[in-house]
Amino acid sequence: MIKRRNLLQGIGLNAILWPLSLRAADIYRLSETFSPGNRFRIQTTTELTGSMLFTSNLQPKKQIQIKGKSQIDFDETILTLDSSLKVNKSLREYRKVELSRTLDGQNQETTLRPETRSLVLLRQGLKKIPFSLDALLTWNELDLIRTEVFPCALAGLFPTRSVGLSESWNAGLESVQELTDLELLESSQVYCKLDSVNLVNNRKTARISFLGKASGINEDGPNQQILDGYIFFDCETRHLSFLYLKGTSILKNKEGKDVGRIEGRYTLSREMLPAILLDNKILAQYEPDANNTRLLFESRDTVFTFHYPREWKVTSQSDSQATLDHSKESGLLITKEKTSRYPSNAMYRDEALAFIRQQQMRVESQGEIQSANGILGLEFFSWDVQIESRRMYLLYFVYRIGQNVFTLASRCPQENKAALRSDIMGIATSIKPTGKSG
Repeated sequence: MIKRRNLLQGIGLNAILWPLSLRAADIYRLSETFSPGNRFRIQTTTELTGSMLFTSNLQPKKQIQIKGKSQIDFDETILTLDSSLKVNKSLREYRKVELSRTLDGQNQETTLRPETRSLVLLRQGLKKIPFSLDALLTWNELDLIRTEVFPCALAGLFPTRSVGLSESWNAGLESVQELTDLELLESSQVYCKLDSVNLVNNRKTARISFLGKASGINEDGPNQQILDGYIFFDCETRHLSFLYLKGTSILKNKEGKDVGRIEGRYTLSREMLPAILLDNKILAQYEPDANNTRLLFESRDTVFTFHYPREWKVTSQSDSQATLDHSKESGLLITKEKTSRYPSNAMYRDEALAFIRQQQMRVESQGEIQSANGILGLEFFSWDVQIESRRMYLLYFVYRIGQNVFTLASRCPQENKAALRSDIMGIATSIKPTGKSG
């Protein structure tokens, strides 16, 4: 349907006049093509409302009311195409990003910080990978961008052949997934039709309607989505210039019963701007690497910040702790300690060893306390252990920054030891106290 966070509010179209209808017998070729350097100004609005059933082992079932709206305005420059001539990299420069949600009466606001409003968007299949060259994204910023509609992925709403007025065709599956935000598309019965081709302000413009249903799974679980909308196609510049979508998402439980319903409206307007010339030197600036694709952990409640790879997920946080998971077996706990608790790093090592013995882990090898990467105040030690029949790697850090002391405790399977050790080392060296008390 509608993007769950990005449903839109219709914009006024009363000022659009259709002074001259073109001949019904004409045949039209309606499709977009892209080249590096193509540029567009894109504006979207969303509005949604609904409810969903919240279930928890600790609380009784509760129907949660949901409302949301957003306004987003940015320029997008096409950087590169893949072998099938689909856009796989673009540069976005945001003017306005306003998104607000109300969940069960709790207000949530999301935006992009000024330092991340110029970013690169990679597209690999259906996956969007945004990153900024100026500053690391937070998880909320990443989530905001990845759930936005990618206009260049809506080519499946156009026919693959030349069509006449009132002819219909199936909407492409990739475009249906882009509109619905379904991670797994199980079925789609969405159909498009060429309604009219008219002169608007002396420009030939096609109106294509789409209607139907799609079912699949997203982060809310199984759901069915009902789509009803239309697009305008500028036949002069050969690009999608406007999209309107009225959508309904019906949330299902494991038994297939309805447990929620969210309705929304989404609009997207798209103006073609003068193209720019790109060369390899310019394009080389916009390459992802292990540093610029890391995420920034920054919370108003937590007294420290750090960077972490996107394969990790922050699962809990408090004023002085944060927990990250990489997989079911790999995790990391970061704690800001009281300075009096560990006057020496050996005391922390002894405490960790006592815990290992208490848990009846069999120690296969152990390392001495070592300095890490020449970082002043950062030391680590580790053990290879066996927990039941599983061989695990336990890695610990103590980081003394001024008057601050941080400890890190991690575990991972032996087979992932090298890669995850590098990740954890990078997280450890990025920790910075915020100056807040905690």
